[in-house]
Amino acid sequence: MDLLRVVVGAGISVLLSYSLPWARHTWWRAAPVALAFGLYALAPLLPGWAPVLLVLACPAIAVALARLARGDESAQTSPSLFNDRRGLVLWPLGALAAVCVVGALLHDASGFAALVVRLVGDDRVFVVVSGFILATFIGGEVVTHLLRPFTKALDKEEGEEMRSLKGAGAVVGWLERSLIYAFVLIGRPEGAALVVAVKALARFPDLRAHQKGFAEYFMIGTLSSLGVAAFVGFAARTILS
Repeated sequence: MDLLRVVVGAGISVLLSYSLPWARHTWWRAAPVALAFGLYALAPLLPGWAPVLLVLACPAIAVALARLARGDESAQTSPSLFNDRRGLVLWPLGALAAVCVVGALLHDASGFAALVVRLVGDDRVFVVVSGFILATFIGGEVVTHLLRPFTKALDKEEGEEMRSLKGAGAVVGWLERSLIYAFVLIGRPEGAALVVAVKALARFPDLRAHQKGFAEYFMIGTLSSLGVAAFVGFAARTILS
């Protein structure tokens, strides 16, 4: 499991910043995200000079990818919540408030610290969290890059109509893959059919109004998103079992 933490943890640490639209374009957002997950993934292996060097290398590589992503116009765009500076402040404050509430409920600082240490070192929790990030966020970039040539072709036909809700499309994709991943992980893959059916129902008016190219674009995006999330879910379930 240590090897899994090194390989998967370092890989996610590097790619996570690139997969979050609000983080990938600036080094001061990309580096902390990479460092935070790197510390979480490799915490059980610390302190050792090799894990420490790897943890420090992850933010450096993430920043390099962030610089490369500045000119990538086909990548996912960030939802407006994350573009708003108030949103960037409220998210960390909300997470901190949640931690404080949990600590207050426990009424025991040492017990709370022990719980955090236990969760960080729990390999099963690491597999579930890593799978969620892989399926939801990094999987989104896989789908985006797969659709890139089709997106460019469709944009020429549809103009601004296809680009107006890209931020919302990213959120829909995150929700879609996270739900599919969860259903597969708990052994209910049939639930993925419900997710795809809801998405198809919501897109039905657009599928009727647009040309055949949009229907093909929708199918490629939906099936690739389903495939990525299901594959990660089955992999995580296999490791856990």
